[in-house]
Amino acid sequence: MNIYYPVYLELRDQPCIVVGGGKIAEGKVEGLLAVEAQVKIISPELTPHLQSLADENKIAYISRAYQAGDLTGAFMVICATDQPEINHQVWQEASANHQLVNVVDDTPRCNFIAPSILRNGDLTIAISTSGKAPALAVRLKERLQKELGHEYADFLELAGHLREPLARTIPDFATRKKLWYEIVDSGILDVLAEGDEEQAIEIISEKVGFEFQPRVKA
Repeated sequence: MNIYYPVYLELRDQPCIVVGGGKIAEGKVEGLLAVEAQVKIISPELTPHLQSLADENKIAYISRAYQAGDLTGAFMVICATDQPEINHQVWQEASANHQLVNVVDDTPRCNFIAPSILRNGDLTIAISTSGKAPALAVRLKERLQKELGHEYADFLELAGHLREPLARTIPDFATRKKLWYEIVDSGILDVLAEGDEEQAIEIISEKVGFEFQPRVKA
């Protein structure tokens, strides 16, 4: 049984290769572009959407089947073809290169798996079933999407502005940790759910003991 260590990766400007040009590859490419990875796709054919991304130079494109050596320099490799032989070759090369590699829907040929991801502003929730039932992960994501409203993203926006002045004003970590829990448990999310950011700022100011003035968005 595989046991996975959950982790969030910083992929901005990291070279990532996707082998395959179908609808599954399309979804993988979109996910990588969303986190500003440098994406190269290798496939004899592309979906119309992937072709448009290549035409707009949003992704690099090698118009042929995968060949040994194609994975050199990649940080991450995703293989999304319906050809078992190519899938196995990609797995072997990436493994030999000690690269992160995922052969879609082939858990034994993955050293990482992609969870179902919910994004709400800076809130990111990854849901995994260890590759056993991805459909369940999707249904859980859909349930959480209904339950977690804009107030969570709004709170994290404020929290991002609070961290620096709070650390500067209250250098003791234990005290700051206690204050963060008090803020989260104060009912501030309900206030933000009602759209009252001014009252939320007042709650934070009262808890931290100084006037909190979040920077105005550019």
